[in-house]
Amino acid sequence: MLDDLYSLRERARQAAARSDFDEASRLLVAAAQQTHVAEGDYVAVLRPLEDALARKGDARGALTVAWYTAFSDDDGFRRVRSRAAQAPHVDRARTLAAAGDVAEAGAEMERAGLTAAAAIYRENAQDWAGARALWSRLAQGPAGGAEAYQAGLVHLNVSRCAKKCGDDRHARDALVVAVRLIEEAADHFESTGLRERAFDCFQVLVQIGREGGMFEDVLEGFVNAIRILREDQLKYFALHYYEEALSAAREARELSAAATLAREAAEFARAIGMAPLGAHYTLMQAELWRDVARQHLERGAPPEIAENALLSAILAFVEVGQFSRVGLVYRELGALGLEPGRAKHYVRAAKRYEGVSDEPATAAPLPAHLRHDNQFPDVWHVDVLEWEQRGSAAEACADVLLDRRWPDLVRRKAMLARLTALGVEGAAPGSPAVTHAAVQLADQLAQLQLYSALSPLEALFGRPEVEVKIAVLAALKGLFFKRTFVTVRHGLRHESGAVVEQAAVAIEELAFPHAFDPLARVVREAPQARVRAAALRALARVDTQEAAELLLGVLQHAAPVDRAAAAEALKRSRGARFVEAARAALPSLPGEPRALVTDVLRARGLQP
Repeated sequence: MLDDLYSLRERARQAAARSDFDEASRLLVAAAQQTHVAEGDYVAVLRPLEDALARKGDARGALTVAWYTAFSDDDGFRRVRSRAAQAPHVDRARTLAAAGDVAEAGAEMERAGLTAAAAIYRENAQDWAGARALWSRLAQGPAGGAEAYQAGLVHLNVSRCAKKCGDDRHARDALVVAVRLIEEAADHFESTGLRERAFDCFQVLVQIGREGGMFEDVLEGFVNAIRILREDQLKYFALHYYEEALSAAREARELSAAATLAREAAEFARAIGMAPLGAHYTLMQAELWRDVARQHLERGAPPEIAENALLSAILAFVEVGQFSRVGLVYRELGALGLEPGRAKHYVRAAKRYEGVSDEPATAAPLPAHLRHDNQFPDVWHVDVLEWEQRGSAAEACADVLLDRRWPDLVRRKAMLARLTALGVEGAAPGSPAVTHAAVQLADQLAQLQLYSALSPLEALFGRPEVEVKIAVLAALKGLFFKRTFVTVRHGLRHESGAVVEQAAVAIEELAFPHAFDPLARVVREAPQARVRAAALRALARVDTQEAAELLLGVLQHAAPVDRAAAAEALKRSRGARFVEAARAALPSLPGEPRALVTDVLRARGLQP
C-alpha cells in the first residue's frame, strides 16, 4: 500500500514539475484515498496536494487540505490563516474560529450571510448582545409545519441571550413562543412519522423548562421522550431518562410528579425483566409519597391530602414486602389528626404489623454501566446550523474535519468528501463528470457513518439524475438512523423502477431495534409486494416483541404473497422473540396460519 502511495506521490511530483497541476492533484487525491496509513505517511501526501490545489487556483480545496495538516504543524493555524485570505467568507470564518479568534469568525460568518453560525460564534465570544441581535433577526422568518421546529429553536436562543443580557422579560416572552412552536413541531413530526424529530422537540422542551424554571415543560419533555424511547425498544435509554426525570422532579420539589414517575419506572423495569430495579423504584416511590405527605403538612394542607399520599406509600411498601415500614406508615396515619374513627382504624392497623418480618430485599439501582453522561445534545445550535447549511456536504464535512474530537480516520474521510463536494455543489446537473462526482460523494458520505451525513445525502437525493438517487439509497442502507427512512420512503415512491429497487434493497438492510415503526409503516403502506417482502425480511431480524407480534399477525391475516414472504424470512432469522410469541399463540391459530408457524419452527430445528 505504501509503495502505491509513494509511487502516486512521485508521479504527482513529475506532473507538478511540468506545471500540470490538474494531474498532480488528481494523483495526490488518489493517494489520499488510502486513509488507513500512518499519520506521517498521510501528511507527506497532503502537503504537496495542498500546494498543487493552490497552484491550479482551487483556493477552497487547498484550504480544506490545510485544515487537516494544521493540526500536525508546529505553528498550528498561523500558516492556514494566510491561505484563508483567498477563500470565501465562510471558509475564513471557520479558519479564524479554529485559530481561536471567534469574535472575528462571527463577523466573517455574518458577511457570508450565515446568521445562525455568526450568532453561535458571537455566543462563544461572550458577545451576548450581538448574538441576541442576530437570533432576533432570524426569529422574523416563517414558522409553520416543519419550520416551526427551527423557529422554536431560534426563539429559545433569543431567550438564552436575552437572559444573559439581563432582560428577563424578553427572555420569558421568547420562551413562551418557543414552547408553542416546539409543541406544534412535535405534533407535526409525529403525525408524519418523523418520530426521531419529535424526540428532538421533547429534548428541547426539557431545556426550555430548565432555562425558564418551568417544571411543567420539563415534565412534558421527559414524559414524551420516554414514551418514544419505550416504543422504539430503546429500553436502557428509557431507564436513563427516567433517572433524569426523577432527578429533575426532586430538584424542583415536585414530589408528587416524582412519585408518579417512580411508579411508572418500576412497572417498566419489571416489564423488561429487571425485577431488582423495579423493586428499587417501588421503594423510591413509597418514600417519595411519604415526602409528599410531609410537604402537604408543612404547607398547611388538610390532613386528608397527606392521608392519600401515605396510603399510596403503603401500597408501594406492600408491593415489595416491606411490612415493618407498612406498620410505620400506619402509625403516621394515626397521628395525622384525622377524624377519630379513621385515626383509631389506622392505629389498630399499625398494631397488626408489629413484629411482622420484611421479605428479603431484592432492590438494586440502575447499574452504572447503563447510565449515560448527563448531557443533552445542543440541538438548539446543531439543528439550526443544519437548517442553515441547506444540506451542503461541503459545510457538513467541514464541521467534522475541524473537530479534533473525531478520530483521524473520520476526519480524513470528511476531508476527501469535502474536496468532492466543492466540485459538485453549485455545478449544473447533467454533465457526466458532475454526475460521476455526485455518485462518488454519496459513497464518501456513507463512509463517514455519521448522523450529520444524512442532510447532505437528502440534498443529493433531490438532484434529478437517477444514478445519483440510486447512489444515495445505496449509501443510506448502512446508516442506521430512523431519519434514514424519510429518504428511503421517497425512493419507494419514485417513478423509476431502478430507484424503487434500490430503495427496497436499502429497506432490507435497515434492520435495527428502533427501525420497527418505519418498517411497519412500509409493510402497511407499500403497494409493491417486493417492497413489503424487503420490509418483512428486515423485521424478521428485529428481535423485539413488537416485531414478533406484527409478523405473527402477517402470518394470520395478510395476503398470501405477504404470508409467504414473512414465513421465508422467519425461517432464516435467529431471534427468540418470535419463537416465544409463536409457541404461545399456536394452540389458538386456525388452519393455514398454524401450518405456517409450525413450518417456520421446524425449519429452524425447533419443536412447535
